[in-house]
Amino acid sequence: MNVSVEGIVAYRNKEPYVILKIGSEKAQLTIAEAHKIAKDVIVMAARTEADAMLVRFFESHQLPEAACAAMMQEFRLYRLALESDTVTGTIVDPDTGETI
Repeated sequence: MNVSVEGIVAYRNKEPYVILKIGSEKAQLTIAEAHKIAKDVIVMAARTEADAMLVRFFESHQLPEAACAAMMQEFRLYRLALESDTVTGTIVDPDTGETI
């Protein structure tokens, strides 16, 4: 599979964009979209790697497949709970110390 990533600044609006090409398909992404996709790819790669490690561990120790599936489901539910936490914060002007 041929995947390439390029960055451009558009002539029409002077905004930055990321061009993502996968095979013959091409997408022009805003910076926010590109960051989200990049984060999603990294997160999914790490999660899939962890799932594979569990499968190999359970197989190498001749443990039941159903137990492995149950453990993966518990990890997924745990991650979902962690991700549903709301993050709040404030921005402080470094010159004035005022909250903006």
